[in-house]
Amino acid sequence: MIDLRSQRFYRAKSEPIDAVEVTASAPAGDFKWQLLSVRHGGVTDTYQVLVDATSTDALDTAAGASAYLDNVSHFGTVHGTIAGATAEPMGAEQSNTSLVVDGEWVLKVFRRLEDGVNPDVELLTGIADCPNVAGVRGHVTRGAATIAMQQQLIRDGVDGFDLATSDAGIENPGELGEAIRTVHEALAEAFGTETVPGAELARTLNEHLDHLVAGTPVLHEVEPSLRELYAQIPHGEVEIQRIHGDLHLGQTLKTPQRWFLIDFEGEPARPLTERRRPDHTLRDVAGMVRSFGYAAAVAGRDDDWEQGCVRDLLAGYGVERDPILAAYIADKAAYEVAYEANNRPDWVGIPLAAIRRLADA
Repeated sequence: MIDLRSQRFYRAKSEPIDAVEVTASAPAGDFKWQLLSVRHGGVTDTYQVLVDATSTDALDTAAGASAYLDNVSHFGTVHGTIAGATAEPMGAEQSNTSLVVDGEWVLKVFRRLEDGVNPDVELLTGIADCPNVAGVRGHVTRGAATIAMQQQLIRDGVDGFDLATSDAGIENPGELGEAIRTVHEALAEAFGTETVPGAELARTLNEHLDHLVAGTPVLHEVEPSLRELYAQIPHGEVEIQRIHGDLHLGQTLKTPQRWFLIDFEGEPARPLTERRRPDHTLRDVAGMVRSFGYAAAVAGRDDDWEQGCVRDLLAGYGVERDPILAAYIADKAAYEVAYEANNRPDWVGIPLAAIRRLADA
């Protein structure tokens, strides 16, 4: 049986695995395709793997990539077109595995499967004509779960975070803001909008903070400031819609022509039903604002650089700092404090400083 805990795509490494069961299997040349039901910590997840004779996952090898492409129609139901003559792994990733097909397409293989429409497929299919996303050619389902998706390969794209932390930096963050706005407008046109009371947004943020504070003592010192920021959200009706849901510089690619937004699955730790819920567009903007904070810390740049990038980003998007944006930036920073406290304690000061700046603004 494959050693899941050693796989980069396996998401529950902090808990012991109680049981693993093969629930589906199919031959794939020299390999075997499998769905694994993995029980851990009182929950059961389903993972998709392609194993060799030694029970080692081989999807990120050249031979395994080709075998998956050649046999994908046997793994589920194909919608649209999934095809190509050659496939090779794109490179190291965390949540999923992407294969480059014929040098023109990306076949994205979803590793942890959930019943329901995958937002990556749903949203990108709905806004296929948007110039700032990679169009979907087809996808594969098995039962109610999406197991793979084929989409346009973005040529000559540079990862946004890599670009921001390079010596050159991002020449015009305003163009990124414009691209985010274009994608939001396309999503609104394709999926519609609705209105909710601003108090509902504040309630959701406070509930999230309740959860974070319970497991992160260091947040107690800034909790009053966070609650006050959330209280500033206007109580009137506000518009919500489908959004990216996990937007940061690492979810963007810059080509010589334009910016692209990628990976529309939403925050991987959240259940699928939550990731498909409409939200305020400023959640995405807030995620990008905080990403520039991390880029500044990693690259050793000063506060003036970070704030200049943020000003340009917001100008390009077409929004000034307002109470809703401040609340969402604070919510994102609070999440970062909890994450860093559990994973990189030396980095806790980065999001804490952002919360204090917001409170003093």
